[in-house]
Amino acid sequence: MNPSLARSGIALSLVLLFTAAACKKKVFKKDDEPAAAGDTKDVTSDRSLQVMNYYVDFFNEVLAEAPSPLENYFEYADDNGLSMDDMTKWGNVICAGAGWMKISRDGAKEKLETARRASSGEFAKMPALGDAMFAAGVALGDQREVVCKYVKGGEFKSDGGAKAKDLHKTVVAAHEAWNQAVGGLGAELDRVQDAQSLAELKQHGNDTYGYWFRFMTIQANEFLRVARRDPAKLDASFTALKDAITGAKAFATAKGAGVNESFAGYMKQVDRLASATTKLEKSVRAAKTPAAAAKAVEKQFEELISVYNTMISLHNVLIAAEGRGDLK
Repeated sequence: MNPSLARSGIALSLVLLFTAAACKKKVFKKDDEPAAAGDTKDVTSDRSLQVMNYYVDFFNEVLAEAPSPLENYFEYADDNGLSMDDMTKWGNVICAGAGWMKISRDGAKEKLETARRASSGEFAKMPALGDAMFAAGVALGDQREVVCKYVKGGEFKSDGGAKAKDLHKTVVAAHEAWNQAVGGLGAELDRVQDAQSLAELKQHGNDTYGYWFRFMTIQANEFLRVARRDPAKLDASFTALKDAITGAKAFATAKGAGVNESFAGYMKQVDRLASATTKLEKSVRAAKTPAAAAKAVEKQFEELISVYNTMISLHNVLIAAEGRGDLK
């Protein structure tokens, strides 16, 4: 997905695809009107890039804000919810902060309305998916408020924590609904972004900087998708990623001392990615069950996301350099 989607959230198992990948020719401001040139039936048009940015802006904000107030809750809760001991000792920590604040919710809703007004063509399904994600985020916040009222209000002391398990079930259900809603909009964003990225890649020969940083970003993004969704299918993904890394390194080596400085910086992150995925490959191959493989991915996923997000930042630097004519 887009560079501005460079975030991991509380539910890493859902958020992977939404850590962004790749390629915008222009960056439009929300209030850039009239609409950019082109038709939203063509995903590569400037108008489609503009509308995509509207949705990414909304997606990012809600993804960052809505689930984060529950991070402490999930850190302490087990399958039976919060224990008496944790509610007594850590209730203020579990319920620290104000949750998803109204001013932030209103801002996210405004971004969605901006996107909705521009939705047609390839974006026709996104308004309903955006509504579902927003509603699920609000529902998460509502369930947190119920739990925190129970904890901070002291009711758990009078009922001996009897409600904790049932409250936990409602929080988990809300979180699962949130995950589903995130997946719905995220899948549509992925679909459009993939089409945009591949179309842009085709405009560059495989002997150019433009090809190699785009191709490398696309391959890294695809690897992370598979790693997060189905670690059991990583064998082919390891091979494809290693082939891409080998190709990018060969291109950089051929440039010698004259290699573009920004591209060299990007390749340092590719080296980091190579190191991290080599370590992950060993762990995954040593895993005896799919669950163990998934756990190996989970353990290393934050590191992979950190590397990838830096790649995205440098990807954008390279796009700017390309626009100035610096990549030759």
